[in-house]
Amino acid sequence: MKILFFITSSMEKPSPSWHLMKALLEDTLAAGFEVHAIQRHFSDSDAPPFPESILNHKNFTYSEINDKTVDRRAFVKRYLNGISYARKAKKYIKAHNDFDLAFVQSAPTSLFYLSVVRRFAKKRPVIYNSQDMFPGSAVANGSMPRKWMQKIFYWLQKKAYKKADIITAISEDMKEKLMEQGVSEEKIRVIVNWYDDAAVKEIPWEENRFVKNEGLSPDKFYVQYAGTMGTNFDPDAVLDTAERLKEYEGIEFQMIGSGVRRAGFEKKARERGLDNVVFYPLQPQELVPDVYSACSVCIIPLKRGVIGNSVPSKAGLLMACRRVIVNSVDAGSDYGEMFEREKMGFSSDIGDSEKLARDILFLYENPEVRETYANNAKSFGEREYSRTVNTKKYTELFEELTKR
Repeated sequence: MKILFFITSSMEKPSPSWHLMKALLEDTLAAGFEVHAIQRHFSDSDAPPFPESILNHKNFTYSEINDKTVDRRAFVKRYLNGISYARKAKKYIKAHNDFDLAFVQSAPTSLFYLSVVRRFAKKRPVIYNSQDMFPGSAVANGSMPRKWMQKIFYWLQKKAYKKADIITAISEDMKEKLMEQGVSEEKIRVIVNWYDDAAVKEIPWEENRFVKNEGLSPDKFYVQYAGTMGTNFDPDAVLDTAERLKEYEGIEFQMIGSGVRRAGFEKKARERGLDNVVFYPLQPQELVPDVYSACSVCIIPLKRGVIGNSVPSKAGLLMACRRVIVNSVDAGSDYGEMFEREKMGFSSDIGDSEKLARDILFLYENPEVRETYANNAKSFGEREYSRTVNTKKYTELFEELTKR
């Protein structure tokens, strides 16, 4: 059986979903499927098109479409670039139209990717992998304030969903959002974003490369955010919480990464005199386990409405590194309630920095509870968020659909 993977980004460049696509391709090939992948080739990239573990597999082939990097802040240019990429892909899909099933990666321009694939697939099954619901996330984080624009893009997205036979959602909250937009429950499968349980694990303090590089003290209690400080990230949640805890000299907020909100975040921290908030640059991909293992607890502060339209990809990685998570997310969300239900972390409603600070202080003052919650997080992650469990759900879905 042969699967066409239509990758809307590129494995040449790091992205939040890079490790997910790498694992899915590797495990799909290991399960005995043939794979042909279509992706972009960027003129400014000198990286190999795919990792060697994929490129060297006898059942793997690929096509690349020349493209140029577009500034992420230039929405119109990026959207038009996505449409152009879909059009260019037609001849490559036509040339490899012997697939049994097509897998289309999530993107704001999903209607155009799905339309192209559907045209050639005809009655063959098409899976759409929803990672970040558009325009829902853009509406929630304030990137798309105009109502008329929201209406247009919601309409386009509903048309896109109709062209897929199965939509994979990465959370129960996202499943609910899809159903609110008219997708039938039977068409949705929930498969969460995973961590690689063969590669990601807790790194002991004395072996931790990030600790050594930055000269961190083992006597500090580090509340860490590591990742993209983009439009979904809420810096005010961190600032307000740090303000409440600034009298505790042993607690330090460790902010690692880059993004459109970082400069303003740093400026506000300076203006408020928050010396307990320390900034670090984005770290190399290979240091992810070291970075997450260097914190005492992790904070995930999101804008209202983001949960459901998206899910923090770092949650599973943190569980693998045996770390407790404190969230600032929408009250009543399945994601938020999961942490307190499983006794592996805490969640506060957005804007409730008082509870967020109280939860952090509780973990700071009760190391034995933090240890129990950390162990619970690791066990839960192994059961629910590991690669072993979740890529198998995909390969079983591929088997099921190709036998219909």
